[in-house]
Amino acid sequence: MINRLKELLFQNKSTRQTIIKNTFWLSVSQVGSRLIRATIIIYAARVLGAAEYGIFSYALGLAGFFTIFADLGVSPLMTREIAGHPEKKAIYFINAFWIKNLLLATTAVLIIFVAPKFSNIKEAAALIPFIALLVIFDNFRDFVFHYFRGIEKMEREAFLTVIINVAIALTGFIILRFYQTAGALLFAYITSVAILSTVAFYFVKNIVKGIFKNFDKKIALQFFHDCWPFAFTGLFGIFMLNIDIVMLGWWRNAEEIGYYSASQRIVQIFYTMPAIIASAAFPAMTQFIKQGELDRARNLNEKLIVILYLIAIPLAIGGIILSSPLIKFVFEGTYLPAAASFKILIASLLIQFPGAVLGNLIMAHNQQKKLVSYVIVGSLSNVIFNVLLIPKYGISGAAIATLISQFIYFTPVWFKIKKLSNFHTLRYLKKIIASAIIMGFFSYILNYFGLNVIINIIISSGIYFGILYTLKEDTINEIKDLFAKMKL
Repeated sequence: MINRLKELLFQNKSTRQTIIKNTFWLSVSQVGSRLIRATIIIYAARVLGAAEYGIFSYALGLAGFFTIFADLGVSPLMTREIAGHPEKKAIYFINAFWIKNLLLATTAVLIIFVAPKFSNIKEAAALIPFIALLVIFDNFRDFVFHYFRGIEKMEREAFLTVIINVAIALTGFIILRFYQTAGALLFAYITSVAILSTVAFYFVKNIVKGIFKNFDKKIALQFFHDCWPFAFTGLFGIFMLNIDIVMLGWWRNAEEIGYYSASQRIVQIFYTMPAIIASAAFPAMTQFIKQGELDRARNLNEKLIVILYLIAIPLAIGGIILSSPLIKFVFEGTYLPAAASFKILIASLLIQFPGAVLGNLIMAHNQQKKLVSYVIVGSLSNVIFNVLLIPKYGISGAAIATLISQFIYFTPVWFKIKKLSNFHTLRYLKKIIASAIIMGFFSYILNYFGLNVIINIIISSGIYFGILYTLKEDTINEIKDLFAKMKL
């Protein structure tokens, strides 16, 4: 059994097994680490209060807006090239590394000298120069992790990410025990991420030794040429996560920003799920397309989207029904105003989940230039709807603007993939939708009678998966058969 487990989790033997292995380790890395980090965030939100927590979130959001320039798509491009040409991994890493250093230097200057000029909250402006350090260390860490994904060694990423988030949590608890300020929480983040970044580079120290020997001007210039469409894709993600916070600071106070950040935090944990599955399958998808096996790529895409909707639909329905008790359970009653924006943001899972896979599929087809116009329209629409909705509706308006702009961005992405690979979705979702609706009915009834929200979630989940099993949903049966074949 131990040997089979080692084969499953530490070797790349087949496409399905490799994707499962990658998904497992990315889940440990992203979901596990985010849950660990969520503990300190929840603790900080409770200890600091909505206003002080809003200052911390606003400073991160404002500085995070400038991280658009920190990568410009270099890291995912490196992942793609290494996955397609593993024999050249050292060369691609070094040339991408040179570009990364230049971009981070530029980003640090922008954060320190430009970002404070956009702040209407003075307490947040004082923290922004220190966030430049956090951005530098965190981006170096992420860069190495993208290298691990290219060579399909996600277990290394999982190991390091869990360690850093445990460190952040422990450091945060200790510091906040004595200093209940946004600056104290930021110091805990910077210290922990700096240590992880140093440890991450230890795993690639032999490659870094060739920083001059493996530099190739032609490859570096090709990276610059190819990465800018990736940059626009990344821009949309960063823009969507940060522009709401920035614009809320123009019309609303730190307390409201704290409420909105609280609702965002929970939803962003869910956003991790499609990112994990998309990243796990990206190397295999790239290989299928490069080898001309388009039918295999289409079939894999259909299965991934069905799996993601199997998760997203009940999460969205359940989240809307249980928004108030969930916010109250996680952040205490003082954060109940966050429930209004949470109801809206949780619906975005229906857009964001398949969007993660479709975005990667466009990159695998080397059609990322097509994304540029979509990104521009989606980003501008977010700004426009924020301007229209935030002054009157506050955090609910910001959430509505996010939902609309995501729809505007991902709809043409969906149709573009339909042209590249005529995949099908709705025909596979009938049992999933029916099961989720029934689950939602029971969840509403249980909530109406005041059942504890966690118990409600457990019972509702059991009802959902029980109905899927009874209806003989293909995805559930495939997962069951897969584990049966492993005989672990």
